[in-house]
Amino acid sequence: MSISNNDDDDETFDRPLSVVDRLCTLTNQTSELRARHLRGIIATLSFVCVLLFVCFGMAIWRADVIEQEREVLAQELHAERSARIKATLAARDVEMNLATNVLDTQVRRDIVDERMQQQEQRSAELEQLALQVEREKLIKADCVTPKSIFAVAGL
Repeated sequence: MSISNNDDDDETFDRPLSVVDRLCTLTNQTSELRARHLRGIIATLSFVCVLLFVCFGMAIWRADVIEQEREVLAQELHAERSARIKATLAARDVEMNLATNVLDTQVRRDIVDERMQQQEQRSAELEQLALQVEREKLIKADCVTPKSIFAVAGL
């Protein structure tokens, strides 16, 4: 076997290899295998890093899209809540106005009924007062008529 030296390509050794030479040859071959192996690992790790970087970029992009969708949904929810609150307030206003109108109507009806009762009482009082005044005038006039006789008798 011959070993070629990198420094001197023209010289070849024809002598038998010593143990040291064999160790150096094995070490050199092992180093080359190890270097090839490391280059493969580095290439694989580089590919994995690029793949992770791409996945990370896609995850950030997806998170941004989800955040935008969340903001849109939050705005829609806010608008729906505002509309619901406005509708609820409008319904309460209508209920309050209706209740106020009903109450006003009932109060007015009660006032009218009370005034009617007062007017009826006043009318009855005035009627009795008119009868009493008529009797007094008849008594003062000292006039006797059939009507006055019935009025004095209370018939």
